[in-house]
Parts: sequence; C-alpha cells; structure tokens
Amino acid sequence: MPGAWTSAMPQAMERVPKPAADWLAWLVALAVLVFMAVFGLQAMRWSLAGAWHWLWMLVGLPFFGVFSVLAVMAVVIRLRERRRVRVALENMSLERGEGFRPGEPLALRLRATVPAAREGERTVAPERIAMRLMLHRTVDAAGECCCEAIASCEETRDGRVLYVCELRADVGFDAPQWSVELRDAADDTGVPVLIAALRLLPAR
Repeated sequence: MPGAWTSAMPQAMERVPKPAADWLAWLVALAVLVFMAVFGLQAMRWSLAGAWHWLWMLVGLPFFGVFSVLAVMAVVIRLRERRRVRVALENMSLERGEGFRPGEPLALRLRATVPAAREGERTVAPERIAMRLMLHRTVDAAGECCCEAIASCEETRDGRVLYVCELRADVGFDAPQWSVELRDAADDTGVPVLIAALRLLPAR
C-alpha cells in the first residue's frame, strides 16, 4: 500500500482569505500611490502656466508615470491573487480486520493525515472515498467490483482523518483472490488512492 497519494484531478484555485488588518494596510498603501500619482498629474498642469512653471514637468511626469503604474499593478495583483487547493493524503493506514469471508460484512477503516501545504497552496482531504470490494477469478486476473460503498471524511481527535464503511460479498461469489480498491469519489480519472489485498478466511 502506498503511504501518500495526491489527486490526479486538475487542482482548483481559490481566493486567498486576508485578515482585516492586511486589507487595511493594502488600502493605505494604495491610497498613498494614488495620491502621489494625482500629485504628479497636478504638477504637470502647473507646468502649463509657462515661464519657470515648466520645471514642474520634471517632477510631475515621473511621479504620475511611476505611481500610476504602481497603483494599477497593486490592484491587478490583489484581484488575481489565487492559491491552489491540493487534494492529498499521507501516512495512510487501512484496517481490514482479521480477514475476509464471503457472506459476512467486512469493516474498513482508512486513517490518514493531510500533508502540510506548500507555498501558494492549501491542502485538503477528499470529502468522500469510494471503497470497492474486488474479486479476482484467477490470481493474475484483473479485479471485478462486486460491492461498493462511499465513506465520508471524519476528523479525529489526533488530527487525522478517518473513512469508515462496510462491504459485503454474497456467498455465491467464489474467487481465489480478493482485494479492496479505494478511490476519491470526486475523481473521474480512475486513479485509485490505494489497492490492498485481503486475507481470505475459510468458510464456516
């Protein structure tokens, strides 16, 4: 079983929430930039009076050009600021009980943690995990799904996430090899979170 998994789906983008103090500081900085740009524009208007007033153009032109560009850039950067939302798990541990017997319920518990976020992203656990019971008619054959259940994400006290569900196969199914396959229920790429073999118990 792999110890870590990241969804193959395209990563979503979301706005970065900012505290009120950050917004206030940004508004103050923007107000200063706008004031300096307006001052530069006013200085250029003074230079139109002629005579020695043309010297104001030496101040007004660079002030207006530089600070108006900086103000526009500050607004554009703030409006376009986004971060990735990465769906991932690590430190995965699948509890499968003592083994599997057709006709009896099989309780599955997947425990995992959400990996730490890197710069410019937020990491989350998948909201739901699809757990499938797979039978293999021969040891090397591809698995066939005979039961599927959806487990929702729950948070535990130790900061880990937990997915719990129960699977069952009818007594009539007979196969030498059984396994479970876990997938992100929202992931349509078909890439499993993990695949784990089951220990087949003898019939009672």
